[in-house]
Formats: sequence, C-alpha cells, structure tokens
Amino acid sequence: MKRCYRSAVRHSSVLIRIVLAIGAVFLLFGFGACESVPDEIPEDLSPAEMFQRAQEAVDESHWDTALRYYEEFIIRYPDERGMIVEAEYEIAFITYKKEQYQDALDMFRAILADYEADNSDVLPDWPEILSLRLIEIIEDRMIEEGLIHLDALDAE
Repeated sequence: MKRCYRSAVRHSSVLIRIVLAIGAVFLLFGFGACESVPDEIPEDLSPAEMFQRAQEAVDESHWDTALRYYEEFIIRYPDERGMIVEAEYEIAFITYKKEQYQDALDMFRAILADYEADNSDVLPDWPEILSLRLIEIIEDRMIEEGLIHLDALDAE
C-alpha cells in the first residue's frame, strides 16, 4: 500500500511541475495577456511617432491597437497623401493577418485605385507593389479554402 501511495505522490508532483511550467510559459510569452487599445492618442505625437507605435503594436500582434494608430493618423494628417497610402496598406495588411480576406482584398484594390489617379506621382511605390502581391496570395488562399472559385476571379 505504501508503494502505491509513494508512486501516486511522485506522479502528482511531476504533474504539478508540468502544469506550473506551462503556466510560466504562458505568462512569459503573454498568451494570456489582454490587448488594451488606447482610447485617446496623445495630440503631440508626430506622424513618425504614430507610425512607430503602430508598428510596435504590430510586432506584438496587437492588431486593434495598431489599427487605432493608423486610423487616427489618417484623420489627423489628411494632407499627407504618401503616408496615408502607407497607413492604408498597413490597415489592409492587418486585416489580411486577421484572416478577413474579402475585406483585405477590397482594401488592397482600393489602394491600387489610388495609383491610377492623376496625383499618384506623390505616392511611394512599395504599397502598390506589395498590394498586387498580396491580392494574388489572398485570392490563392481563398481558392484553396473554397471561399471563391476561379470563375469569380475571371469575372473581375
């Protein structure tokens, strides 16, 4: 009887250590952490600081926080057409990362429409190039997942 009791105690001790180790991993890597989206973004942030904070949020997969900074940038700096298209690209990319494929497609296509406008010479080249590539990637993924058919793409 003592042998069974000791064995059970030893196994439960190992199990407790495993559970504690897994809990520590979750705490260290923030798996249980909640994302807090700022209600207000400080008025004194420069455009570069807003982009920096948004990028830091992206790096930590805090999508809603990043979206908040990019969307606020578009509101605060309506005359910064080149940076606005960069913010729009980042918003579309986050939407893609959130697996909202149709919304992301629509956003990337809207970005490409900006490049067809007369004043597109003020826009940076990279959002157009990456938007074209991501449209291909999203369409392929949507076909693989059965969300759209090739016939639907040919009609566009």
